[in-house]
Amino acid sequence: MAKQEKVQVDEDFMKQIISQGLPVKQEIPPKIVSKEPDKPEIIQEAMEEPVRQPEEKTIREATRRKKSTPADYREIYFQKIELPDRQPIYVSRSTHEKLMKIVRVIGERKATISSYVETIILHHFEQYQDEINELYRKTLERPI
Repeated sequence: MAKQEKVQVDEDFMKQIISQGLPVKQEIPPKIVSKEPDKPEIIQEAMEEPVRQPEEKTIREATRRKKSTPADYREIYFQKIELPDRQPIYVSRSTHEKLMKIVRVIGERKATISSYVETIILHHFEQYQDEINELYRKTLERPI
C-alpha cells in the first residue's frame, strides 16, 4: 500500500464556506455609526440641518474618482464586516457572479460578498450624503 500524504486544509476558509459566506471571526469595522433604532440616520441628519444652502450647488460628476492604487482599493473594500442584523437584498444572477469573482480573486478570501456590498453601499452613502438628504427632504415636503 502507498503511504497517503497529509493534505493541508485552510480551516478558516472551510469555516467561511460552511457558514455560507458569513464572517466567522468578529472584527470591529473601522467606522461605527450609532443611531437610534426607531429613526433612520438620513432623517436625523435632514432634521439637524434645516437651513438650506444657496442655490449655487457644486455638481458632482458620476465619473469623478480619487486616484488610488489597487492596494488602497483592497484595503478600503475588502474588509470583513460582521452583519449581526443582516437583511436580504436581491441582485441578478450575472451581478452575483461578478461579485463572487471579484471577492474571490481580488479580495483574496479576506471578505465575503455581503461585506463587500455593505462597504460599497456605505461608501456610496458617504459620498452622496448631501444629495440623498436633499432629495429625501424635498420628497417629504410634497403635499399629498
